[in-house]
Amino acid sequence: MKKLLVVNAGLVALLGSGMAEAGYSPYYGGAGLGATGNNGNESQFCPACDGSQFKMRNDKGDNRGYKVYGGTNLTQNLGVEVDYTDLGKTYDADMYRPTLDGRAERAHAWQQTRGVGVSAKVNRRITRKTSVYGKAGAFAWENKNQMDYTNLDGISETYKTKDRGVSPRLGMGIEHEITDHMSIRVGWDRTFNNGKGNQFLHLDENKNYADLRSVKTDTDMVYVGATFNF
Repeated sequence: MKKLLVVNAGLVALLGSGMAEAGYSPYYGGAGLGATGNNGNESQFCPACDGSQFKMRNDKGDNRGYKVYGGTNLTQNLGVEVDYTDLGKTYDADMYRPTLDGRAERAHAWQQTRGVGVSAKVNRRITRKTSVYGKAGAFAWENKNQMDYTNLDGISETYKTKDRGVSPRLGMGIEHEITDHMSIRVGWDRTFNNGKGNQFLHLDENKNYADLRSVKTDTDMVYVGATFNF
């Protein structure tokens, strides 16, 4: 057993040394900041809310995302990457329902998505210092859902729920080495269907609040990251 462990350790060290000489470090970690966008729409808010007007928000401050990632290069061209990503608000909409007496119901609803991803990563070096990559994997997400509601009498209430699920994800990007141990990455990720269904606000038979459930949106994230190689 000891001999087997020594041989395996030697193979790992040899593989890591060979990869390092070829310009690839066996292990890496980094962090990135970016902007997100999604394909959420007004019809997902509340189809049963008759007479209401809906409008999607697009606040730049709410569309900021960040990620922390790390991985290992199994070969010069193939690796595995794990990340924690905050996608910001992946759905964000307003509801307004006026009445003939001049009063109105108002609501602001959103979901915020974060989670952990695991991806297979394929690398392709295009110059001595620059490489491109593609990724495919899964993203285990958690959605925090919230609605701030004001009724016809001006009384406000806040409703909150959480949803969890797993969605497929793709990514691609380019990396450029600054030093032997540091590189800059520009990347794009798309997470598919990070939500539970097609309706955010659910009403009971009397058309009163019943539940909030996150809605399915495809979310893109474009980011710039710094990667440190070990």
